[in-house]
Amino acid sequence: MSLTDAVRIVSEVFKKYASEDQQKDTLSPDELKKLLKAECSKKGTDCSSKLSEVMKRLDNNKDGQIDIVEFGTLIGMMAKRM
Repeated sequence: MSLTDAVRIVSEVFKKYASEDQQKDTLSPDELKKLLKAECSKKGTDCSSKLSEVMKRLDNNKDGQIDIVEFGTLIGMMAKRM
């Protein structure tokens, strides 16, 4: 898999969950929780259990939403643990 393929997949996952409400370019806390439960639990880990802590670490501009750039931080955190 190329880096371009990986970026496309990450973008598709983000958009899939971000599109559940009116703000299609950001993840709400509920959308992030759904994403984490669905996508991370497949790896045997429920990473949604510390949602408020994850939101604090990711939400750099403190708007209560996670944009694609902030989501990239989560991807980096997960990659570091691999």
